[in-house]
Amino acid sequence: MKILTTMSLALTLAGALTACGGSNQNTLPPMGVYPGQLQGQYNNQVPNLPGTNGDPLNNNALPGDVTRGQVGSIVGRVVTRSGRPLHNVVVTLENNPSVRAVSRQGDFTLMNVPVGQHSLLLKFGNLETTVAVNVIANMAVAPAQNPIQLDGEVGSEALAFANPNRQTASFKVDQDILNQWQARGIDAQGGNLYISAIDIRNITRKGTVIKMNAQGEEWKDLAKTWLGLKHPLNSSARGIAATQSGALLVVDEKSSLFSVDSGTGKVQKIEADSALDIASGGSTVWISSVRGLEKSDASGSSRTLISGVAASGGVGADAEGNAYVCVKNTIVKVSSAGKATPLVKQYLNSPTDVAIDSRNGDVYVLDGGEIKRFDKNGIFVVSFGSAALDPSSIDLDEEGNLYVADFGRDHRSSQILKFEAVPLMPQNAAAAGTRLAGPGSFNDTPAGDIPLLEEASEEEEEFEGGDELPELDL
Repeated sequence: MKILTTMSLALTLAGALTACGGSNQNTLPPMGVYPGQLQGQYNNQVPNLPGTNGDPLNNNALPGDVTRGQVGSIVGRVVTRSGRPLHNVVVTLENNPSVRAVSRQGDFTLMNVPVGQHSLLLKFGNLETTVAVNVIANMAVAPAQNPIQLDGEVGSEALAFANPNRQTASFKVDQDILNQWQARGIDAQGGNLYISAIDIRNITRKGTVIKMNAQGEEWKDLAKTWLGLKHPLNSSARGIAATQSGALLVVDEKSSLFSVDSGTGKVQKIEADSALDIASGGSTVWISSVRGLEKSDASGSSRTLISGVAASGGVGADAEGNAYVCVKNTIVKVSSAGKATPLVKQYLNSPTDVAIDSRNGDVYVLDGGEIKRFDKNGIFVVSFGSAALDPSSIDLDEEGNLYVADFGRDHRSSQILKFEAVPLMPQNAAAAGTRLAGPGSFNDTPAGDIPLLEEASEEEEEFEGGDELPELDL
């Protein structure tokens, strides 16, 4: 009986396959894909668009969907005259400005564009250009000239602003023969660099504060006693902040707080809870700890927890006393009064530190091995490599120079990396009383007429200190 049942099932299955035309003919046709993603046997079906060398997309990322119907998508890239990607270029359809995008790392995508010939308008500051594009239904196509070059003598400062900060120098952290220092935290202020450093390789583990000038010279082991034979700081020392009073506050991830006189190097140990990072702005000190974000006076010991801000990384501060703290994959701005607002809500993975350019409010975020720069409204500008083996913290000086503390593999490779300041955007330069050189420069045009960077299109999400930080849809 079992044999008969098995044969009956086999005959039924064979009949079903025959009714469908056989197993070899029961294959669905291939799903629609974007040009450039087709398999080899389909490549001859893809037209070569002008300026794309056979690859009409030529971009790092593609849109996840193209709406079916009589619409398509435009995918392109904007570059400077030297070929570097140009960020924050506003791209619109000339006959329908509501269809718009902003370039990110040079690339842009316009979705749901009607089929047919169009003219793209690209604007950056008072620079603009147009380029033709033929949109094909259900396809992502590139403009007739791709990449699109947007450059000129007028607005060269703005073009430089949109490019990555250029590395200009590196300074060795360990410059003595008795210890093996590696950088943990950094604070750049008053022409000096203050670095919290630790020695975890000697038998006597310890920490200190290293002082050097902005050129990496005049190296000094500041927080020492007995001619450098003893160091009061622990090897668990982390972030450092220079206060208005001239004291250098160093937090410890296990316990205590250390105050180091920036002139004499005298060290005072203060009983306090453990912490991971510290920043000073105005008369306010901010501390990032396992409990969250804490606010303190200039002593760093009297702390008030900011409810609802679950700090997960470093903290920075601006001159007005506002804090900028890493909360998961977000940068939250907290006013000196304790009001918190999610500022940077996109393009971050696991941020570990943040610093503010006091000249224009730009926000620099250390995110893995990258540094990502945002404007004061949280709009992404550019990202670039930190050049560090193990980046631990970042800071900027009053002139806008960026410094990265590299913990390195050991004391031989630990270093401070210096990146040049970006030029001020026109309205910031005017506010600072700076004249941008050259005829036809941005200062010859009223600042209000210059659409420099895309403003935030959505209202800021604010929440009071007692509320939980809202979940952000990234």
